[in-house]
Amino acid sequence: MKTQLIIIVMLLLGAYQQVKAQTGIRAGWNYSKIHDISNGGNSGFHAGIYKKISLLGLIGVEPSIQYSQKGAEVDNMGTSGKERLHYIDVPVLVRLGFIPLINVFAGPQASFLVARKYDGATNVSSINELSQFDMGGVVGVGVNLPLGFNVQGSYDFGFSDLNYNDFESKNRLIKVSIGKNF
Repeated sequence: MKTQLIIIVMLLLGAYQQVKAQTGIRAGWNYSKIHDISNGGNSGFHAGIYKKISLLGLIGVEPSIQYSQKGAEVDNMGTSGKERLHYIDVPVLVRLGFIPLINVFAGPQASFLVARKYDGATNVSSINELSQFDMGGVVGVGVNLPLGFNVQGSYDFGFSDLNYNDFESKNRLIKVSIGKNF
């Protein structure tokens, strides 16, 4: 029994030494729409930090936290305007590398609405009318560059209803990012 316990501890320590973690920053451009109510999209940006944890070589987990601008051009009760929603996103991505250069990723994302600005016939800044929590998903592809830089493109899609003027509506956005590992 003692020998088996020692073997298990040694295997776990060996597996732990295989785990590599890198911290990084990422920022980029967003193009967002609100599904089912958008007349057009909104350009914005996102920025945040991440922790890339490599497991078993080309498989990794990447939790992060970032600020992201979302929203759309909307027709609000007969008047059009520009809706800007400000979120704190917390994605947890699983990355699969095909070769050390290219990877694909997917995972869940929790988003918290922290501010809102509607510019139209009336200006609205209250977040109380909208759902303040959005659960969604992220899928994308990334490329690792020299000197610890990386670029990626992703598609974020909300599962939760925003409850926008009693219409079923969900966030959708395309993101292009550049990151740097430290």
